Amino acid sequence: MNKATSLRALSKALVRGEITATELVEQAFERANQSFSVFISLNQGLTSQAEAIDAARKRGDEVPALSGIPITLKDLFNIRNEKTLAGSIVRNKICQPETSDAKVVAPLREAGLLFVGRTNMSEFAFSGMGKNPHYGTPLSIWDRETGRLPGGSSSGSAVSVAEGIVVATLGSDTAGSCRIPAAFNGIVGVKPSYGRLSLTGIYPLSPSSDAPGPLANDVDSCFLLDQLMSGELSPHDALPELKIPRIESLKLVVPQSTVLTELDDEVQTAFDRTIEVLTANGASIEFRKMSSIDDCIDMFAKRAVVIHEAYHHHRQMLEQYRDEYDPFVAQRLLTGAGISDQQQLSRYQEKAQIVEQFNQQFRATGADALLYPTVACIPPSISETENLDQARSVNLRCLRNSATANYFDGCSISLPCHEKGTAPAGLMISAMNGDDDQLYAVAAAIEQLTQ
Repeated sequence: MNKATSLRALSKALVRGEITATELVEQAFERANQSFSVFISLNQGLTSQAEAIDAARKRGDEVPALSGIPITLKDLFNIRNEKTLAGSIVRNKICQPETSDAKVVAPLREAGLLFVGRTNMSEFAFSGMGKNPHYGTPLSIWDRETGRLPGGSSSGSAVSVAEGIVVATLGSDTAGSCRIPAAFNGIVGVKPSYGRLSLTGIYPLSPSSDAPGPLANDVDSCFLLDQLMSGELSPHDALPELKIPRIESLKLVVPQSTVLTELDDEVQTAFDRTIEVLTANGASIEFRKMSSIDDCIDMFAKRAVVIHEAYHHHRQMLEQYRDEYDPFVAQRLLTGAGISDQQQLSRYQEKAQIVEQFNQQFRATGADALLYPTVACIPPSISETENLDQARSVNLRCLRNSATANYFDGCSISLPCHEKGTAPAGLMISAMNGDDDQLYAVAAAIEQLTQ
């Protein structure tokens, strides 16, 4: 049984002949078949692809460094010859198999990564909880006896990594949908800067906020996927090394705002411990007021930009198929009917002002990154979301902190920061739009200490 848990380690093991692609795929399918509600569908033809890669390596052919490593993809990425259902049953009736891969998926295929299957998700990506009434709800890796939310909307993607089916996956993040499930399952999740990665071929929720992003066991694996998806790395190039700064060189800021309030005890403990570890090892950490963070939360809670866009995308389908939607998702979508185009324009203008204000405040701190908890709570039990009012409250609590980065259009990474054996909690590391490469380096430096 192969014990490598990162893309880079698996690449080295394949090159050295310690494992074959066929064995990796067989292991992935064995675990996938034992999983519960993690997948919408599995790619049963993957073994032949793995065997072809193994044969090419055995012949001494040049193959990409990541060739033969299985990954999973959230069920909103177009994959050629497959239907993109976005976690729904409605689209299964009306959509056709796609003719091409999503733009960010194509370089992954060219790099030889193998797609195990399409992972489960909150229907149409419109929930931070990860529930799905059509395909079942995968459980958080923690406390399965109770049955806890996996986080959404990239629920199955995160659980596929946490269960060891794959070491990396793709999700999407509109208000926290990569980072929340990462936090709830003890893995790494990334929201790239808005606009960094193409949205072509990705089923939309909010085109003004959506961002495809990687999830994995480690920062480096996310970095490698990001480099491929962004075009910084050619699929046939040698894998780049992430340059990790010394922790003593980092200036980190904790914003004194709502993001530090009403935290579960376990989250507070994990966050405080992480700050202590970083400080003890020489990082400069400053607690500082940043009004733009609270402005993000206020806008997200009261004047969200997502709802109008999502409603207009779904309006015709809702008129015809509303009874076949997740009731929670349908109810949220329908609230967009009351938002006028003029009101939406005002929201876009307000968001643009928040982005500008945040960038000014962030630059003024001189910080390399901001730190605060990814989610205010540990994974809630599924039983806490049995009616719509309960679900609405839990959903907003899950999304509150992570949504800030989507409202200042920044880049953001969630790292696990809890002690082994305790409830999972995420440390969110964020920076302004365009600082992605630096953010990966900062996150890798922090990861070395906190893991």
